[in-house]
Amino acid sequence: MEITDKKILITGASGSLGKQLIYKLDQRGVKPVAQVRKTSATGYIDSLGMEKRLADLRNKAEVEKLVEGIDSIIHAAAWVNFRQDRLTQFTGINTFGAVALFQAAQRAGVKRFVHVSTIAAIAALPRSLNGTSSAPAPALINEEIAFNLSHLRIPYIMTKRAAEEELLNSSSNGKTELVIVNPSIIVAPSRTGDDRGKAMKMFSHILMPSFPNRINLADIRDVAPSVIAALERGRSGERYILAGDNITLQDLVLAVSSILGKVPHLVKFPRSALNFAARSSVILSKLFGKRKISFYPDLVKMLDYDWAYSSFKARQELGYTTRSIHITLKDLLTNNFVGTYAKPERDDSKTS
Repeated sequence: MEITDKKILITGASGSLGKQLIYKLDQRGVKPVAQVRKTSATGYIDSLGMEKRLADLRNKAEVEKLVEGIDSIIHAAAWVNFRQDRLTQFTGINTFGAVALFQAAQRAGVKRFVHVSTIAAIAALPRSLNGTSSAPAPALINEEIAFNLSHLRIPYIMTKRAAEEELLNSSSNGKTELVIVNPSIIVAPSRTGDDRGKAMKMFSHILMPSFPNRINLADIRDVAPSVIAALERGRSGERYILAGDNITLQDLVLAVSSILGKVPHLVKFPRSALNFAARSSVILSKLFGKRKISFYPDLVKMLDYDWAYSSFKARQELGYTTRSIHITLKDLLTNNFVGTYAKPERDDSKTS
């Protein structure tokens, strides 16, 4: 699909991925339409002189107006959280919002719809009780693996998976082409811009937990171009995993420590202690009225899995490329994450 002269709607435009998508499209001379909410911070969007459309994806009338005159959509809006007590909100945004947007797009004659999902909506690798992966060591999750996480009852995963299934059903009539992308954990600079300072504070703790699980991290500078590539040439009805390096949590901590020059005191805590800490965190937050909780019981459930993935399909069909997680971490922890909407790429020609 040629996108140069098309009207492309970006939902979740004020989020990190949304702004990175806008940045990459702007580099190509494409000015997308930004979906924002009343509470959205739109400074970056306004600086580019882009068209903004105010809409709550849970409001049918607003969604119908949102898609008027649109050629294609990248749906990046979602609620990403691991709290257990907001299933209604998760469902309203992650599932009903996505489906309502897609169906409105069909009625409006939108040609293409790229749904930004998550690797957790595909599957994960179960671990055995002795802490080693029950699957062969080289095994990685790909797009063909059967979903195996419904029993966890984690609202974020449940609602993102449900959205995929409903969208695939809705797209069967062929009115609007659907492509799904499944990024892993996206690494991006924080809003403060001082990620080194945040990491140093974390490493000031006397003890840090050590976990052998594999996780997958992807650089936002690699993910955004491939989401756009999915819009241009992804196959309708297909999923594409956008993953980076698979690394154990323990090795990740050690990699960070080498950049910071700090020695972590890693301790392997028993599962019972982790469960107690997570439940206590939730109880205390309710007692003292804290809105943000950093450690949820659902995160403990996820320790029963390796989150390790293959992006072979995306590399073959979308031209997806990734940089080493060690490069990403160095850029992040030296506060030099260049090549984003916050810190544009250097133009050496202007300094020569």
